[in-house]
Amino acid sequence: MSSGTLSKLANILSLIALLSSTIFIVYPSLISWAIAPFPIWLRWSGMLISLAGFGLLEWSHRALAANWSDQPRLMNKQVLVQTGPYQWVRHPIYTAFLLILGSSLLITANWLVGLAWLSSVVIDIRERVIFEEDIMQKRFGQDYETYRIKTGRLFPKIK
Repeated sequence: MSSGTLSKLANILSLIALLSSTIFIVYPSLISWAIAPFPIWLRWSGMLISLAGFGLLEWSHRALAANWSDQPRLMNKQVLVQTGPYQWVRHPIYTAFLLILGSSLLITANWLVGLAWLSSVVIDIRERVIFEEDIMQKRFGQDYETYRIKTGRLFPKIK
């Protein structure tokens, strides 16, 4: 699939996720067919995963400081940040989004809500990571290549 097609798919899935989340809150019986029989401890684990995601998001923003942008782009005075969570993972903000939105499956115990959020964020992140890694490689060259080899893309490398 082309990048444009994947982006459109991610947008459609995000719309489904938002709509199903609203229905889940306002009139849950409409999507009761998608209930997942998760035990309560697993649903609470989803809350902990989500909180960990928010913590990682905050830590990542602090580590980036002035290098942070709400759009995937390089700014004029951008530096290659390798501190905080960036010492282990190249894209911890996207990891945080995966944790936060992926946990919706566990928290809601609803396949429709959870898988719509998870699939939309996975597609979106895939596209953004490809774009960002390309521009980082072009801007920082060998420094980025060395950094790329020692870190994981979304999760720390297991040695």
